Amino acid sequence: MNKTRVARATVWICAGLAVGYLVWWILPAYFKPAAVPGSIEYLRQEAAGLNRSLPAQLDEKTELMVTEAAPGMFIYKYRLVEIAVNRVDHQKFAATAKPRLVKTACDRPETREEFLKKGVTLRYSYFDKDKNHIATLDVTPADCGF
Repeated sequence: MNKTRVARATVWICAGLAVGYLVWWILPAYFKPAAVPGSIEYLRQEAAGLNRSLPAQLDEKTELMVTEAAPGMFIYKYRLVEIAVNRVDHQKFAATAKPRLVKTACDRPETREEFLKKGVTLRYSYFDKDKNHIATLDVTPADCGF
């Protein structure tokens, strides 16, 4: 009878320790404050999540290499896989790309709701096939009327 009591007590102690360990390990995640939308912490989390699936070929000419976060800014870095930097008119490229970027960023719910409406500027940096810089264009909340 004594051995049975000791065995039961041991089982309950082990179970209690296991539950205590799980609570100690899992519970803090529930009390961790969520990153404030638009904060550098939030933007870093968004970039890290997206970067898990990068680089990604978006179409036959464009690859999204990586995303990054900066204070108040979410950065997309693209590589134009068929273009050499010495064959690009940088000003013409920027003038042509900017209106399309503004329209796309302002129209897409993901970028409009998650970034622009929260005061975050979207930066689009373009590089040639050898990763030489071509142009960097910003879409600000003001571009979308926010």
